[in-house]
Amino acid sequence: MNEKKLFRIGEVTPHTYLDLEYAIRKLEENQKESMVFLGKVGVGIPKEKLEKRDVGNYQLTFLVLDEEDCYEGQTEELPETRCVTIRFCGSHREAGVYYKKLLDYIDAHRLQITGFSREITLIDYGMTSDPEKFVTEIRIPVA
Repeated sequence: MNEKKLFRIGEVTPHTYLDLEYAIRKLEENQKESMVFLGKVGVGIPKEKLEKRDVGNYQLTFLVLDEEDCYEGQTEELPETRCVTIRFCGSHREAGVYYKKLLDYIDAHRLQITGFSREITLIDYGMTSDPEKFVTEIRIPVA
């Protein structure tokens, strides 16, 4: 994963795209322009929860900031890192089975989880009304 800057907020448990609405409004709060676009808002699970295979609840929401974004507020720099990644047809609701696949791969290859997961829906209601065409990506940083 390339170096990224992001803004994080607290816990959210999305069951549908509507459940992210509060978190998205929080991300946009006090901003001069909207930076919340498809593929930039994500949810994550902390390293400690991933290590215990506790993937039932997300504990953070984040906004990936591009270099040209002028975000008002505290941000976090994520260094470039190696990740195991999976993309699947579906949304956050179906992610549990894919977390299991990634965690099984991590275990089988004796990798160490080094940070929180980054889960971003790349195609959702913003692009299609057909949920069967949704695409979500999960990345887990490893060493």
